[in-house]
Amino acid sequence: MSACAPPESAGTEADARTEESALATKAPFELPNGLLPFDLPARADLATSEYKVFAHWHNFPLRSYGSSGGQYYDQYTRWLQPTGTYASIGGYLRDRPVPILAIPAVEPDYGKRDMKQDLQTAATVGVDGFLINHWFRTTDPRWKWLTDLFNAADEFNTENPSAPFYVIPNIDAHILSTNSGKDEPRQRADDLATFKTRASWRKLNGKYVVGSFRPEALPVTWWQQFFDQLKTVHGMDAVLWGTLLDPSEANRNALKPFMVGATFSRWDNLPYTSNPLSGINTLKAWGDLNGVPYSPPVSHTDNRPTGSITTETAGFKTQYNTWKAAIDSGVKMVQILTWNDHYEGHALRPNSALQYAFYDLTAYYSTWFKTRQQPVLVRDVLYYSHRMHLGAEPYDTVQQPKPTASKNGVALVDRVFLLAMLTSSGRVQITSGGTAYTADVQAGPQFFDAPMKANNQPSFQLSRSGTPVISLTSAFRTRSPIVWQDLLYRAGSSSRPAVTGVQNNLPQDRLP
Repeated sequence: MSACAPPESAGTEADARTEESALATKAPFELPNGLLPFDLPARADLATSEYKVFAHWHNFPLRSYGSSGGQYYDQYTRWLQPTGTYASIGGYLRDRPVPILAIPAVEPDYGKRDMKQDLQTAATVGVDGFLINHWFRTTDPRWKWLTDLFNAADEFNTENPSAPFYVIPNIDAHILSTNSGKDEPRQRADDLATFKTRASWRKLNGKYVVGSFRPEALPVTWWQQFFDQLKTVHGMDAVLWGTLLDPSEANRNALKPFMVGATFSRWDNLPYTSNPLSGINTLKAWGDLNGVPYSPPVSHTDNRPTGSITTETAGFKTQYNTWKAAIDSGVKMVQILTWNDHYEGHALRPNSALQYAFYDLTAYYSTWFKTRQQPVLVRDVLYYSHRMHLGAEPYDTVQQPKPTASKNGVALVDRVFLLAMLTSSGRVQITSGGTAYTADVQAGPQFFDAPMKANNQPSFQLSRSGTPVISLTSAFRTRSPIVWQDLLYRAGSSSRPAVTGVQNNLPQDRLP
């Protein structure tokens, strides 16, 4: 077991409320303070900060459905089922977006409406824009995701001119390198130029920012032709935000001519045992020297059934470690990996497995990042996280032939995790497997954990002077036996009820 608290900056609740009186009024879409352990500043106030937060948007809109035999079906329901192509891994997905929207959509412009809801949900926890990943042409139905996002962002920015939300088209060079896209740099530039007049397209020093995942997968000549086409044919000066999968010095130097004046990132979701600050400092030093500021990733989970790999994040530790490293390093921008990649199990967007826990905590970390001051806690909130089965739980090797490995060989941790955000000292308790584990802790963010047991629903409590202040039970019951592995963390908090459709089930429970 462990209990520890990061240092909390000086300040009192009275100080915070005096300052709040001079601040902007929150927009209707913004989070009410009662859901959070601190008073979240209005987005318009945070928008004045030079520190920015972007999130990677990939492949999964809020609502996806189809029809067969005159009947509509929810695509996410099917993706969660261990059938068909993905039967051997227990299903394509382990979670889905929440809230669950009605199907079929009755609004003719539901794509834009859904995208606006998505960006508002991100905006209220401090996200300044999306890097929207794409690898398809204008004739592909998925191109509408970009159109809908630009439409939604332009509308949002008209309504919120003091706190705009930005769009950065993000080319998936990893996929393009394996198909006809590798021979189409000028055509791909022509496609993006159709959005030239969109006010929500993020610009730096007057230049359009174009993002790319794994830009090193395409030759330098591809990027030369792409940017030449934008400039000479469409009159668009543009720069590259390269998110490198392999940020070797050779790759950084090769892409440097396109990234100068923009920024670069690396793609990496880290186990809790990693030291993200060390990696940030190395890449930041190169970026500062070469005129390409570094924007590190911040992450929280990573679980990929299709790749048979998971990342041990020890509940909330990876999220805290990556945000704290970014804050301490002094970088001016970060990239959240990711907003909505449910396929790779690192969607921050509220979902049926993590619910709102990591999402709400992002409001805390992004405010700390943007204001350079650790927010003062004015309400007690308990956040919990645990898996639904033990890491070494036997599974059916006939149904699932390939085991799930842990990234970097980090041992899986069979623990129940608690992050207690406390206004004053108190006693925290985790009851797991019928045993109560307690710790007396101080004010501030407090990490605590206890052994996880099978066929049990952990419970949590905060008490002061022997009197319970908060008591709650996990929305998830651990299981044994299992058929397929499901190593995605589940999470919740004392400030919100369990969501409708909460993923308190395993693949074996989702058979049609």
